[in-house]
Amino acid sequence: MPYTHEKRWAGLGALCLAMSIITLDNTVLDVALPSISTDLKASMSELQWIVDIYILFFASILITIGALGDQFGRKRFLKIGIVLFVLASLGAGLSTSTLELILFRSLSGVGAAFIMPSTLSIITHMFTDSDERMKAIGLWSMIFGLSQGLGPLIGGFILEYTSWHWVFFINLPIGVVAFFYASWILPESHNKSAQADILGMVLCVLFLFALTYGIIEAGVSSWSDQSVRISLIIGLIFGAFFIFWERHCIHAMIPFELFEKRTFTIPSFAIAFIVFGMVGSMFFFSQLFQTVQGYGALEAGLLLMPMTLGVAVGSKFAPDVVKMYGTPLSIGGGMIISALGMAVFVFTIDVHMPLWAILGGFFIQGLGMGFSMPPSTDSIMGSIPKEKAGVGSALNDTTIELSAAMSIAILGSYVNRIYLLHVKEIEVDFTLLKALKTSIQAAHTAITSLNDDALEVNLLHLVDQAFIEGVHHTMIFGCLISVMSGLLAIWLLPKTMKNEAH
Repeated sequence: MPYTHEKRWAGLGALCLAMSIITLDNTVLDVALPSISTDLKASMSELQWIVDIYILFFASILITIGALGDQFGRKRFLKIGIVLFVLASLGAGLSTSTLELILFRSLSGVGAAFIMPSTLSIITHMFTDSDERMKAIGLWSMIFGLSQGLGPLIGGFILEYTSWHWVFFINLPIGVVAFFYASWILPESHNKSAQADILGMVLCVLFLFALTYGIIEAGVSSWSDQSVRISLIIGLIFGAFFIFWERHCIHAMIPFELFEKRTFTIPSFAIAFIVFGMVGSMFFFSQLFQTVQGYGALEAGLLLMPMTLGVAVGSKFAPDVVKMYGTPLSIGGGMIISALGMAVFVFTIDVHMPLWAILGGFFIQGLGMGFSMPPSTDSIMGSIPKEKAGVGSALNDTTIELSAAMSIAILGSYVNRIYLLHVKEIEVDFTLLKALKTSIQAAHTAITSLNDDALEVNLLHLVDQAFIEGVHHTMIFGCLISVMSGLLAIWLLPKTMKNEAH
């Protein structure tokens, strides 16, 4: 059916549907990680790669794929992305090994990079009136937040009644409907003058993958391991080449001149640290709830929901907070409030952690995020010239995704290192020790198969405490980083912001 301007709101529905499978896929997976680890015998580092491979491909090619979509057809790229994502989800659900799952997750990341920039570009093309466009983007953002926030609950519900494979299979019907809906209702649009930075994208991919590999492997062996050092050095070399190229390329994927503005740089770092803490918390606490504390998948999803509620409440009142206290205090204060949520975990985390601490800690952490993220995003977009708004939006999305990837890599490596240092001290035979060192899920499976009840209780206590010790240290680290970042934001951001004047 030919597109007419009257169908723009129906077209928005197709875009929101396509975008929802990207955001849902990320957070649904968090609750499924313990089941995947047990079924596929995945180690902690493999779990990190299952999550990170998707994010890294998504983030590192997002901007360039967006430019290619502008050049060759946004609707075409959206449909390609949906097909890639659906096929990758099918492959991920049918995977019988961690290697297969990691490979299909990487394909999902590529598909997501085709979908995300196309949705916003098509919205801009369909909604020519600025007021309508703002409403459309607001609705798009609401669906984005809802699908991301409800992910743990949906994942828990799926795992309660089926298996982890359906965490991926759920994308199939949504993707198929989105494909035919988009084919039917959406207009095609181009920007023939758009130019893609292919070399920059390749350098970015090589830089991020080498760096991430080194960080994750450091948690398995050590920072002094030769392969870790080589990987990090290669990553830094490619990083240097990437920065050099971006500074001299006419159509660079990242305009570095934007980072010269404090109103862009500081809020960008604020968002990065907020996402860093949120993603790390969900990654570890999902495993803590299900494997260590014995909650079911649905219960684990419900326990993670207060963070989403906190973000929603904080975002609702963020504009009023900005009017009363200004942008610097709203961003910095929100980060400090988020740190208080993590501080609750620092003082209460245990095998028998009280329910009030779990619910209260996550709500406070989410509340702080909600206060910080809207003014941070507003400051970022307000500091970018209108003609570069698309680049700024893509760069903001990339910052969020890369922060999530680094959270899994750095914090996961840190937790794994502490866990392994404690487990190595346990005196058991080599075969059992190897199972204990694989992951907390593998440790529980191996220990519960023993016929000695007293030994089982003792070993479970030791491995649980080893895992909790690692998570405890990450909460301390996250708390300190959030406080320091919040104080720096209050200090360094201009007291009078341009976007506050409107």
